[in-house]
Amino acid sequence: MEISWLEDFISLASTGNFSRSADERNISQSAFSRRIRALEHWLGGDLIDRSRFPTTLTPAGHAFYQSALDVVRVLHRERAEFRGLVKRDARTIRICATHTLAIHFAPAWIAALRQTDRTGELNVKMITADLHDCGQALMEGACDLVLAYNTSAIPSMFGMSRFEVAVIGADVVTPVSAPGEDGSPRHAIAASSGDPFPLLAYAANSYLGHLVGSGLDAWDLTRRARPAYESSLVEALKGMALAGEGIAWLPHSAIQTELKAGRLVSCAPQAGYDLHVEIRAYRRAERERSIVEHVWRALVEMPKDHANSA
Repeated sequence: MEISWLEDFISLASTGNFSRSADERNISQSAFSRRIRALEHWLGGDLIDRSRFPTTLTPAGHAFYQSALDVVRVLHRERAEFRGLVKRDARTIRICATHTLAIHFAPAWIAALRQTDRTGELNVKMITADLHDCGQALMEGACDLVLAYNTSAIPSMFGMSRFEVAVIGADVVTPVSAPGEDGSPRHAIAASSGDPFPLLAYAANSYLGHLVGSGLDAWDLTRRARPAYESSLVEALKGMALAGEGIAWLPHSAIQTELKAGRLVSCAPQAGYDLHVEIRAYRRAERERSIVEHVWRALVEMPKDHANSA
């Protein structure tokens, strides 16, 4: 059954005349009559009472008329919506990012990206996941770009030749604590002391968990760190640090407001326990949709002051 048959029938029910409806549908009268017959054959009954003039619907035809109208309206509406979706999809880029970057880096970065001349109209679908799932999504084609931290201390899962990479920013993961009444850190890491300190730790299997863990080992702090809380989410550790529950290594981009307000303070001697990370964008190496190619060229050429503005 074809939608054109339903449209033919609706026209005939409206005009009551085969010749006029054939003209309206821009086909010959014989072809129009064959399509009405085909619809009746498909339904298994007569829709038109051909023994009377002018053309009259049978009782079955009257009963089917409203159904035909409903079906055609729904199909035309769905087609219009689908075409709109396809058009929007052509300008949509799917970005998978770790939670911290999606919250604290991506908004300003995307705003700067949209201001470039290369991207034109740009719709962004942001997907948040841990680094492993981001990589899996990129390999499986579920996203177009991945935003992630990177440092030479932790091997990258994007080292294969099938990916392209661009450095789009930088961050510092720094140890902080809530302040005491005198403004000094409630919990501190004293280089000359062997005292333990409460650690607000990342889950061991997370990227920041690996990064901070390797740092603690390098600084000989592992034996002094007393795990007090664990989560894979930066925001969860930040909340615990604000509550005065311990020391957390947090990305500077996630705590700028709290540092300026004095609600969090550095709790290490100078910057000796800071961890410097790059913010990178990854894509598949093969040629992609036009919007992906435009965005990639734009982000590669974006001035570093924009890339690091988040």
